[in-house]
Amino acid sequence: MGLFDLFRKKPPEQIQPTAQPQKEEPIAKYSDYNGYLIEVLKDRLVEMGHQVERYPQYLTLILDSGLEISTSIIDVPDAHPFLIQLNILTRHPLYLEQGIYECLAGIGETMDKRITSALDNYLNIVFPPIMEGFTDTHDPEADMLVITNAREILWHPKLGDLMVQGQWEEMPDGKYLFETLREKIQPFLINKKFNSLKIYISKRADGTIIGECVFNNQQWNDGLDEMTKHAETWVVKGDFMALKQVIMFRRCDVYDGL
Repeated sequence: MGLFDLFRKKPPEQIQPTAQPQKEEPIAKYSDYNGYLIEVLKDRLVEMGHQVERYPQYLTLILDSGLEISTSIIDVPDAHPFLIQLNILTRHPLYLEQGIYECLAGIGETMDKRITSALDNYLNIVFPPIMEGFTDTHDPEADMLVITNAREILWHPKLGDLMVQGQWEEMPDGKYLFETLREKIQPFLINKKFNSLKIYISKRADGTIIGECVFNNQQWNDGLDEMTKHAETWVVKGDFMALKQVIMFRRCDVYDGL
C-alpha cells in the first residue's frame, strides 16, 4: 500500500483522549487512532487562526490558503510503546504539487501525549517555513540571485526556526545551516515556485555523526557531506548535539511567467 493509499483510506471512528489510561497497554494497530489524529491537527490549526476543512473520506485537511495536509500513524513493529511515528505530507495543488514529505516521532506515556508531541514537531519546525513561503516578505541579506535553468532568478529563502539539542558552549545562529549550504545549494535549485530543503545533523559523544539532507524530497548527499564536515569540528559536552531546520526557497514573483 502506497503513501497516498494510506492517506485516502476511510478514517476509523474517532477515539477520544479521555478514554486513554495514564499508562496504557500497547494496542494492536496504532493506525486505529488516525481519525483522532486528524481531528487534533485540525483543532490545532484552527487555534492558530486558519480556516480548515476536512475531506470527509480522506485523512486530509484543506487550509484557507489551499494547502493540503495529510497525515497518518505508521505501524512500526517492535517500536517502544511510548513512541509513535507519523507520516505527514504537505502539498499545494498548484505550487507544491509533489508536496513535502516528513516522518516525525512523538513520545509520551499515553497516545494523546504521543500525538501532541509529534504534532508539536510538525507545527513548530516544518509548518511555519512552508506557510511563510506563501508570503511575499523576504530578507534581503538571505536573497540569492542565481542562474537557474539557464536564466537568472532571484530566490527568497524562508528559514524555519533552528531546532537545537544538546549542550552548546555557544548557541548556533539561526542562519548557521543556511549559510553553511548557501553556495552549494544554488546549482541544484529548480525553476519552479518553491524548492524545499530539510536538514538534520547530530554528533554523539563517541564521535558518531548521523544526518540527513533532503532537497525536494530527495536525499542530497553533497549537502550531507558538507554538514558532516562541520559536525566533525563540534566538541560534544554531553551525550550528543543536534541541529534541525526546514528551509523553503521561493522564486521572486517578478520572475513568474518569464
